[in-house]
Amino acid sequence: MFTVTRWCAWSGLGFIPRRLTNSKSKIMTSQKDLKKFRSNLRTWYKRASKDEIKQGLVWYKDAMDFAKQLSTDYGVRGEVAAGVISALSPNNRWERNKFDAVQVLMAVRDDVPMDDVKVCTYNANKAKAFAIAKGDRKILKSSPKTYAFARNVGENDSNFVTIDKWHLRACQTSSKKSRTCRESVTPKQYRIIQEETVKVAKEMGVKAYQFQAIIWVTIRNQWI
Repeated sequence: MFTVTRWCAWSGLGFIPRRLTNSKSKIMTSQKDLKKFRSNLRTWYKRASKDEIKQGLVWYKDAMDFAKQLSTDYGVRGEVAAGVISALSPNNRWERNKFDAVQVLMAVRDDVPMDDVKVCTYNANKAKAFAIAKGDRKILKSSPKTYAFARNVGENDSNFVTIDKWHLRACQTSSKKSRTCRESVTPKQYRIIQEETVKVAKEMGVKAYQFQAIIWVTIRNQWI
């Protein structure tokens, strides 16, 4: 049974049928695997329509503008705003992610108890977001996905790549048809895939975060 916060996140655009997400085994990163990953990423990138490329190129710029606005509106540092956004991002639609970030920062400013705030992600992530908003903690490198997302949103840092389940799918298959893909990586494997993604992005002549965003938009639109 899903909790209310889990269901809220799962019921929108982020809904993924269970048969696509049932693999908990770790993704493999042998040289053969990495060669295939690079090839598949190129394929997905080249499939992008003009509109998908346009969306991907500005996605993180728009996200950074939003983080800057939060920083101004709630009197917090940019890295705090980006950290709150990132902490609330797991299994959360982007529009709701932004709404939740506003709710958390507003609650901290107005001394509203955490339990009175509803967000569409896991309760542990809500607690993390509140702690970041209060200045009690930061997003750590030991959580590579949320750390990368915070860097991408807060700084448009091209040294980090937000590798979610869609990016892992793009790495593992060039097929548009639904199939089971491994969607779990260790921090070491995350870093390896991140490095490979940065390499291919440079080949394509775009920033790594733009490359990832273009693939994210494309595979979500075209995945059957």
